[in-house]
Amino acid sequence: MLSKFGQLLQGATIRHSQYRRFYGQPAVQRDSVTDTTPTSLVLEGEARRFIHDCLRRVGVPFEKLRCISDIMLAADYRGIHGMGIGRLDMYLKDLQHGTVDITAEPEIISQTSVTAHVDGHGAMGVFVGNYCMDLAIDKAQKSGIGFVVAKRSHDIGMASWYAFRAMARGCIGLVLSNTPAMMVAPGGRDASIGANCLAFGADGKDSHFMLDMAASTKSMGALEWAYLNDDRIPSSWAMDEGGHPTIFPCLALRANRLNPAGGQNGYCLATMIDVLCGVMSGANYATRVASMDAEQGKGPTSNLGLVMLALDPCVFVPDFEERLDDFKKCIENSIPFDTSKPVKLAGELEKAHMLRVDDLGALSFPNTMLAKFKRLADFLCVPSLQLAFASNKSNYLRA
Repeated sequence: MLSKFGQLLQGATIRHSQYRRFYGQPAVQRDSVTDTTPTSLVLEGEARRFIHDCLRRVGVPFEKLRCISDIMLAADYRGIHGMGIGRLDMYLKDLQHGTVDITAEPEIISQTSVTAHVDGHGAMGVFVGNYCMDLAIDKAQKSGIGFVVAKRSHDIGMASWYAFRAMARGCIGLVLSNTPAMMVAPGGRDASIGANCLAFGADGKDSHFMLDMAASTKSMGALEWAYLNDDRIPSSWAMDEGGHPTIFPCLALRANRLNPAGGQNGYCLATMIDVLCGVMSGANYATRVASMDAEQGKGPTSNLGLVMLALDPCVFVPDFEERLDDFKKCIENSIPFDTSKPVKLAGELEKAHMLRVDDLGALSFPNTMLAKFKRLADFLCVPSLQLAFASNKSNYLRA
């Protein structure tokens, strides 16, 4: 039976019968925060209520609320907290300052049987992303492949959300998007390109493969999460304003200088994504993308670009699902260096986190984040987030 939290991904049109094979039992478990971090539990419905209340205060129409809250809560459910409810204040600032047009709708500029060029008209990224992926899927189901690029979009949130939309309709999904310049090239000191994101998902009969990553060692959301948890970060993640490695997330967040994943490899991946999403779509790219300050109303809008690709694997081989399952077994059956830590593919940690949430029956958030949302609730004059269980009360309200 589909768990209550499994329904968070219903916005991606995932079939009920697929839930367990999408998120089969993992062999590892992980906590989303460190063991020493004070946390509290919040029910999914209460988190959704809070998101809706806040969005309504800045003029978001009722019919668009669910689409926004779905992707944010799905990110927290999967343990990708940098793309979850923690982004709410950023979205609210964008809406308040008019850098996002909540009334805008994506529009096709030109198209062929397998491609399309879309103008997002400055709409929220989730609306542009959903529109483009659904368009790509429609083309793939007719012609085997759908390749859609868009300009004038905004932050799309959790990239794997859109890949899951493709998988739910029998396709392979590939998602690319660029970001404001926040990553430093190897040998450089200033951010020259975005920590551009990539998601790739494919479905087998008994399992699935889902890769969701940024071209940087860690995303800006991971730094924000470390800051909220009062954690230090590895010096390989980011630089401070002087261009030196730092272990303090507050200094890294102030500088906006992430390191590329794998050095030159991550940097080259980011440049490829920017050519496709920025240069080819007509969107901005590299340092032409507005800074994070501009996203908060201090300058021009970002004009981000994205690519949504859907592919019908049965066009090539009829037994793709069986072959994917066998591929995963080949990797997972390889001999690990440490027998207590079996080899895992991308997406396994997310599966473990979802099962942990299902066991708890609620989402877990650091008390520092809940204190931030208490201040936000007071500012917007909406009811603050209520904790899941009376025995789970904490002193975060006094933070």
